[in-house]
Amino acid sequence: VRKCDRLLALLDECGVKATFFVQGLVAEAFPSLVRTFLQQGHEVQSHEHSHRPLFAMSRAELERELEFSRKTVEDASGAKVTMSRAQDFSIDRQNLWALDLVAAAGFEVDSSIFPMRTKRYGITGWPAGPSRLRLQSGAVLLEAPVAVLRYGAVCLPVAGGGYFRLLPRALLRSALASITAAGRPAIVYCHPYEISPREIDEFKGRVSPTFLLSQRMGRRHFRTRIRHLFDAVPFGRMDTVLANAGLL
Repeated sequence: VRKCDRLLALLDECGVKATFFVQGLVAEAFPSLVRTFLQQGHEVQSHEHSHRPLFAMSRAELERELEFSRKTVEDASGAKVTMSRAQDFSIDRQNLWALDLVAAAGFEVDSSIFPMRTKRYGITGWPAGPSRLRLQSGAVLLEAPVAVLRYGAVCLPVAGGGYFRLLPRALLRSALASITAAGRPAIVYCHPYEISPREIDEFKGRVSPTFLLSQRMGRRHFRTRIRHLFDAVPFGRMDTVLANAGLL
């Protein structure tokens, strides 16, 4: 909760409203925090229920996961939930069938596909901008992937998280400006813990030294970097950004 309070304070200082994708288990444990997001003018959507990768679930398990996630966030917030984002962008070519279940659970927008292949996730050649998908069930779902900049055959991930911490600041600013200039919304993300430089030290002895090193890199300056990007590029809630692009 303290990490979310720090993030809320930063957003307020910068005059930025954001979309919080909330896990169902978090919504159950901290319903007042979810309501605080809404009271401060932010949007609340679903980050699934248990933070398990979707590709590790059977169809029956995923149906339950999606239903629990939507219901628990709606119960905590008192607001309708229409968007879904999977843990670690865990919809790939092997489980695209999951999109039918996302739509069947009542979601209208999904943001679970990373539009390039990395070591951990993503789909090579997926459209970089939002696109309406006609699913096997006949349902229509708006897929809104996070920001990737393409230079011909070269793809540069600039969506947030570690990419925000490690890429040169001028490159990030230029890439996000280029995406918006091309008429695509630059959808980015961060985690509340990323603006807490010492948070990762709590895991010392429980994770590998290599993981600790990679997660520490760039955190000390993350808050300053976010402020810089807020000044350089317009940011807003996901529903507002998609509506302004004529997609909602």
